[in-house]
Amino acid sequence: MGNLKEIRTRISSVTSTRKITSAMKMVSASKFKKSQDVLSKYKPFYDHYKSSLEFVIVNNGNCNNKYCETRKEISNIGLVVISSNSSMCGSFNQNVIKKTAEAYNQLSIKYPKAKIHIFCIGKKATDILSKKGFDIKPLSSAVVDKPNILLTKKIFDELSELFLKQELDIIELVFNSFKNAAVQIQTVSGFLPYSLDNKGISDNADIIIEPNPEIFIQKTLPKFLLYKIHAAILESTTAEHGARMTAMHQATDNASDLLRDLTLQYNKERQAAITKEILEIVSGANALKG
Repeated sequence: MGNLKEIRTRISSVTSTRKITSAMKMVSASKFKKSQDVLSKYKPFYDHYKSSLEFVIVNNGNCNNKYCETRKEISNIGLVVISSNSSMCGSFNQNVIKKTAEAYNQLSIKYPKAKIHIFCIGKKATDILSKKGFDIKPLSSAVVDKPNILLTKKIFDELSELFLKQELDIIELVFNSFKNAAVQIQTVSGFLPYSLDNKGISDNADIIIEPNPEIFIQKTLPKFLLYKIHAAILESTTAEHGARMTAMHQATDNASDLLRDLTLQYNKERQAAITKEILEIVSGANALKG
């Protein structure tokens, strides 16, 4: 009977766990849908803004702007890591931490004299990297749970100020790009100084820009950089909800499989106990007849 009691306790525990993971899956599915809708509406705007800026820069021939300044001496590098604030999302955070370590090592090799500073958006990256012995500078974590352009602007202002004051010479973003609910792509993207990716951009076009291209770039480039970091946050947030939904779906399925196995084991043990009792009664009755 003791074994049956243990199995009943495990069945009760697994049933409770399945209820929790199933509820978390539904919550994550709802958040994932909302986040995916926001991202799908934001990306066309961001892509068009990016192509328009690059088009003007290519046709202008250069980008004489403080955000484009390339330093001869690279002394300080900033790695901005975007993670989640909570767990239960599979390997989402571990993957971005692993990518951060790879980027850190590559930058250390490329710029052996430079000091690398790590900035974290999200509590999980802050906790994990701090335990690994890195000196971490936390940025706003609220923007991960509820992406907001005003919160992103505070992050952008802080990072751009460090770059313009020459306290940082290079800034790169490390985050999970969204592909689908089950797949995230760990991405390292250059942030500052701004560099032009002019693949497929036609030049020498007959365009008129008022008052002139330099002022257009001066007004547009800071906003683009703000939108770029906001795009990374939206990508990471959508990827996080997708990863958590997938993880909770798998956990629910695993709990169902385990519950089925435990129920089968319980029935076998119960049947064996009943059979044993019957045999004992029959043996006792036969003994009395004898």
